[in-house]
Amino acid sequence: MSADCREGECGATTLLVTGLPKEAERLLAVAPEDFVDERKKIVATLRDAGRRDDAKAIAEIKKPSQIVLVVNRAARDRPEAAKRAAKAADRLGKTQLAGKPAEYRALVAEMEEGSGLLSEVAVANLSKGRKASDTMRRRVADHIRGALSTKESRRLLTRGSLTEEVEATGFDAFAGLTVPKAHPSAKAKSRAGIDRAKRARERALRTQISEAERALNEAEGLVREAKRARDEAAGRLAELRAQRSSG
Repeated sequence: MSADCREGECGATTLLVTGLPKEAERLLAVAPEDFVDERKKIVATLRDAGRRDDAKAIAEIKKPSQIVLVVNRAARDRPEAAKRAAKAADRLGKTQLAGKPAEYRALVAEMEEGSGLLSEVAVANLSKGRKASDTMRRRVADHIRGALSTKESRRLLTRGSLTEEVEATGFDAFAGLTVPKAHPSAKAKSRAGIDRAKRARERALRTQISEAERALNEAEGLVREAKRARDEAAGRLAELRAQRSSG
């Protein structure tokens, strides 16, 4: 038996382990609007071939959400991106525990690059040229991130065979991972000291600027008040002179 088979990835897919025929993979990667018609075609073909049990299994597959179908399709259209994201996600935990910050960050970047491409392709398939809403983008991204959080769902994602939307909120495996910290070097400590001094200077400058702005506002208020008093006095003087002239 090959190494791939020992890992459970040879021959039939994970879907087949659960009792679904291989035709289910094709069905789960069609455009959302084509799902029902494609299911009917596959069922009819299987029945004609005498595979009634398989036809029944396909007929019982409920239409997944649009999010699931477009992500499945994106994984089929961009298989390398899906595999790259899944492999990076698979190695993240071990790397985090090993205390390798550089490798950890590289894996995070690799996972985000792959999942980002999948997300963009999925959103494009879903929006069909229209501007995608923030809600749509968030649901797609959350589904992909959730699918990357377990070994089983990663396998289904890379094959474009997910059957339901995976929630990332609440159990996202990567949200709780902390980036391992390397021991700071003398250079890093020096840089940290410089940064602290810079931040202190910035805080002091912000305080001085705030005080100067407040003083300016007060002075401008006094100027406006003086101008108002001057105008009132000038008006009163003009009124008195007018009265004298008329008298």
